[in-house]
Amino acid sequence: MAVGLTARLAHFAAGLTYDHLPPAAVEAVRGILLDCVGTAIAGSSLGTGSKELLAVVEASGGKPEAGVLGTSLRVPAVLAALANGGLAHALNYDDYLPGAGVHLGVTSVPAALAAAQHAGGVSGRELIAALAAGNELMARLGFAIQRAHGDYTETRPQMSQMLGYLNAAVCAGRVLRLSEAQLHSALGMAFMQASGGRQPVLEGTPAKALYAAFPSQSGMLSALLAQQGLGAECAALEGQAGLFATYFGNAYAAGELEQGLGRKWRFQEITFKPWPTTSVAHVFIEAAIALAQQHDLRGAGIGRVHLRGEAHMRTFCEPAAMRQAPRSSVEAEDSIPFTVAKALANRQVTLADIQPAGLAQPEVLQLAARTTYAVDESLGRGGVVELTTTAGGKLEARVERALGHPPRELSYEQLVAKFRDCARHALHPVAVDQALELIAGLERLDDVGRLVAAVSSGNR
Repeated sequence: MAVGLTARLAHFAAGLTYDHLPPAAVEAVRGILLDCVGTAIAGSSLGTGSKELLAVVEASGGKPEAGVLGTSLRVPAVLAALANGGLAHALNYDDYLPGAGVHLGVTSVPAALAAAQHAGGVSGRELIAALAAGNELMARLGFAIQRAHGDYTETRPQMSQMLGYLNAAVCAGRVLRLSEAQLHSALGMAFMQASGGRQPVLEGTPAKALYAAFPSQSGMLSALLAQQGLGAECAALEGQAGLFATYFGNAYAAGELEQGLGRKWRFQEITFKPWPTTSVAHVFIEAAIALAQQHDLRGAGIGRVHLRGEAHMRTFCEPAAMRQAPRSSVEAEDSIPFTVAKALANRQVTLADIQPAGLAQPEVLQLAARTTYAVDESLGRGGVVELTTTAGGKLEARVERALGHPPRELSYEQLVAKFRDCARHALHPVAVDQALELIAGLERLDDVGRLVAAVSSGNR
C-alpha cells in the first residue's frame, strides 16, 4: 500500500535531528525564536486583547507547569501555548515568510516552549530540531498553496492560522519525542481543529490580534492526545476530505512539498519586521521616512500624499475612514495611510505610535486624511510615495524591497536590538541580558526551561 503525503511528511518531521541541519538553518531557527519571544514579551503589556486573554488564562487555574512570556504566570502547558501564541502576534510585529503568506514563529515557538516545560529536560538542540521540522512543513505548505492560487484574496482561509495548527502540532510533538505514528496522529487531530476564517481580520476586530493563540493551543493539545495513544493517522493533507480538497479546491503545487526536502530549507527565507505594522506597508514607510529626512519635511508643509503599489494594499487602505483615522491599535497596525503619515511626521514608526495614546496625534491624522492610493501592478512588490508640498513642489520616493525583506534582511544584531526594545516593556534589564545569552548559546543549553524562566518574570 502506497504511503501517502501526510505520512511521508510525518516521517520526515519525526526523523529530523539537529545534526541534519546546516548552520544557516540553525541560525534561521535562532532568529525565529529570538523574534517571537521578544514580540510576545512586548505583547504581554502592549498587545491588543492581551489583557482579556491573560485574564481568562489566569482564571482557568490548573497545574502551574509552563510560563507565560513577559509575566509571572504559570499555567497548564495547553493554556501557556494559547497565551503565548496570542501574545506573539498581538502587535503584528512578528516574522513573515514572503511567497508562502505565513507567519512562522507565532505558531511554532509557543507550542514548542510549552511542550518543553511539560516534558522537562529538553535541550536546546532538541528545540532547534523541533522548530525546524514544524516550520519547514508550514513553509512548504504555504508555498504549495500560494504557487497554485496566485493573487491574494480575502476569501481564502487565514493562512498563518490554518497552517499554524499543523506547525504547532509538529513542534510540540517533536519536543514531546512522539513516535512517527504518534506525530502522524497529532497532524490528523490538528487538522480536525484547523480553522482560519478571515472576516474578523478583514473587519479589524480586536480578536484579530490573537488569532495565533488558537493553533498554538490546538497543536499542544493534539500532541498530548497523540502521546496518550489517541489515533488519528489519516490523509489529513491529501485525502478526499483533507486540507487541500476542503479548503483549496484540491489545487496546490505538489513539487513545493517534497522536492529537496531535507536538503533545501525553505523556512530559511523568513523575514523579520523593522516596524510593527503589516509588512505590506513597509515599502511605503521606508519611502516616507526617506522623503522626510532628505527634504526636512514637516507635516504642515505637506499638501497631499499619494501612494502606488501592489493590489494587496487595498486591504490596508480601505475602508478609508477606518484606515485614515484608526480607532484601535489593531486598525492602526493594518493601516497604510496612518503608518505612512506617522513615518512622515515622526520619521519613524514605533510601538508607541500604534498604542492608544499614539492614535490621536493631530499632525498624523491630518496627513492621513490627505492620503490617497492607486494600485500599480507594474511595481511588483515595490511601492511609491508621491508628495505635493504646500509650496507647490512635487517629491517622490520609490522602494523596491523594504528593509527586512530579501535581499535586505535584518542582521542578528538588529534582531537583538529589536528584542531589547520589545523586552524593556515587561522585563528587568538583567533578565533581558540573560535571555539573549541563552538564545545565543541555544545549542549548548541543557534545559529550555531556563530560557522560559528568564523571560517569564515580568511585572504582572
